Amino acid sequence: MLFSIEPKSRREDLYDFNHELEMLMRFLRSSRLTLVTGLRRTGKTSLLKVALNEAGIDYVYVDVRLSLYASYRDVIDLFIQALNELLRRRSSIRDKIINALRGIEGLRISVNPPEISVRFRGKPRVSVADLLIRLNEVGGPVIIAIDEAQELRRVNWLRFDRLFAYIFDNLPNIRLALSGSQVGLLYDFLGLHDPKAPLFGRAYVEVKTRKLSPDESLDFLERGFNQLGINCPKNVLERAVETFDGIIGWLTYFGYTYSMRRSADFDEIMKDAVQLALNELRNLVSSLRSVRYAVILRVLAREPMPWRLIKRRLEDYEGREINAATVSELLGNLVDLGIVEKADDYYRISDPVYRLAAEYL
Repeated sequence: MLFSIEPKSRREDLYDFNHELEMLMRFLRSSRLTLVTGLRRTGKTSLLKVALNEAGIDYVYVDVRLSLYASYRDVIDLFIQALNELLRRRSSIRDKIINALRGIEGLRISVNPPEISVRFRGKPRVSVADLLIRLNEVGGPVIIAIDEAQELRRVNWLRFDRLFAYIFDNLPNIRLALSGSQVGLLYDFLGLHDPKAPLFGRAYVEVKTRKLSPDESLDFLERGFNQLGINCPKNVLERAVETFDGIIGWLTYFGYTYSMRRSADFDEIMKDAVQLALNELRNLVSSLRSVRYAVILRVLAREPMPWRLIKRRLEDYEGREINAATVSELLGNLVDLGIVEKADDYYRISDPVYRLAAEYL
């Protein structure tokens, strides 16, 4: 269903991103390192999951957003959980995987039902690298897909960028697929263009998700409501198309919420969407530990602005002059996070609902 709120995993539930899907499947089959990037709520996870299921290659899918803390146990649990999902999903290679993983100290392997678990007491600790080295020995290609991979930069007990470089150079059967909505942070974390970074110079390919056009947005909503047998008034559809600016995640949220409430009006749905976005922004600003980010976002909620006017608004708020480099760093961080985008020397909040929510920061 188009309006199902969980990430899609079947081609028939994915809206018409056929070009992006075919490109991603081709890359997964042929490339050692594939990136999937784009704004929040533009369908990266759905695109990646559908491509993984359609590509015909065994894969391990790890969503590192599930880890509240970057501790060893949290990250290992995510990888072990993903391996167990692979065992349940593909019985044909189950025995090969189990045999390949045998002998890793700290790892428990059950055969009936097939399951892998970790003994966290005692040493040595199970190594992520050891798990991947053994997977490489299974004999065929295995994709390691990591959703929101930039979150791994917070891990301080393992340099994942070094691990990825090791995989690229030494484990020919392992293919990496990394997604990220905080695109600048993902690029910085991987260091693909940094001569001092472990991954520098490695070949990679990239698929970018996009906003829908107004015509596509309207078509998406009409198809979704037709699937549910709901007649949504044309003026409501047009208002949704204009408001959500082609962000398929928000269009899905609108369609799902409208279908659940039936009688709910557009303003009520928008109120809830803005509250959801506001909570996300508050968590983000809190993690950045500077009120200046909230000030910038409130300023940009009114209209796009050039750097000099943003600097002036910050100085008006604080009643003192602010170093130019500091302002540039603040804006650069917001751009890296995917919250703000720059076009023609103007900065703007990239998400239309975030733009409305930022007024209340």
